[in-house]
Amino acid sequence: MDNKFFTISSPNSSKITVQVVAGHFATDSSHRTHYIDISELKSSASAAKSAAHQLSMPYLSKAIVDVIVYMDGTEILAAYLADELLQSGLGVVNAGSEIFLVTPMLSSDGHFIFHENVQKKILNKNVVLTVASMTAGATVNRVLECLEYYGCRLVGISAVFSIAPEVDGRTIHSLFTHADIPDYHFYKPSECEMCKNGIKLDAFMNSEGYTEIT
Repeated sequence: MDNKFFTISSPNSSKITVQVVAGHFATDSSHRTHYIDISELKSSASAAKSAAHQLSMPYLSKAIVDVIVYMDGTEILAAYLADELLQSGLGVVNAGSEIFLVTPMLSSDGHFIFHENVQKKILNKNVVLTVASMTAGATVNRVLECLEYYGCRLVGISAVFSIAPEVDGRTIHSLFTHADIPDYHFYKPSECEMCKNGIKLDAFMNSEGYTEIT
């Protein structure tokens, strides 16, 4: 599928790019027309820092943030986001404060929970959630339920890519949107248009990457 790769760049910074590959991909809950590779933003310090700078804009002068809850391997991005929010400057509301970075674990019954030693850091706190991508929103909704259980106040959701501008009435601040990949679609497996048209699966995918079907 190498010949199906293309790159999209943020209009705000040439350092913020993602690789996209077109195909027929399956996750455990959906079929998708594209795989979005954001590994550069997960592993490159300069790329993650540039991305975090852009993602910090909605919060810098408006929102107290106590905790960043990161998902999908976005811990480096979350760390740089915290650094941006803690910078000194006129109107930077978190300057001189502290921001904790935590991630939930998945329990045996499929619920997101926090370990006992982490709970005291998030109970009744102001939280920003960072995710790699937002499509159907099922996982994010489960995380939001978890945060609500611990009394967290959601300040915002930050994503590298989001197909929708909001989830459950909450705005998603994303670096890339459906406008950047207008041909991107996702389906329930039973309703997949590609399957209906006889297009075979190219690969299975998750947040770590994809495995081609040979």
